[in-house]
Amino acid sequence: MTDLVELERDMAVTHVEFYRLITKTISNSELLNFDKINSSVSFPFANGEITISLEKQKIRKIASMKIDHTPMNFRFKNLSKDEMQSYLQKFDITFQKGGG
Repeated sequence: MTDLVELERDMAVTHVEFYRLITKTISNSELLNFDKINSSVSFPFANGEITISLEKQKIRKIASMKIDHTPMNFRFKNLSKDEMQSYLQKFDITFQKGGG
């Protein structure tokens, strides 16, 4: 178990989509602590805590196509590698966009 691990990601979601979907990544969404002023959410997970901070929403242009995206910072406090991977797997499935 490590005290603090940080991970950065750039996700193709808006802030509105993030706040709507994040509630589906844990079993009890009442544990989510939203801080929309600082664009972050934190919650207990296993025996530790996860905090996800959002940077300013951006637009990526590819030819004539525009894609919203948001850089994110994940902070895992007092979680094992397996616990972090377990949460990230649920997160990825929840935020996966169509295709197929």
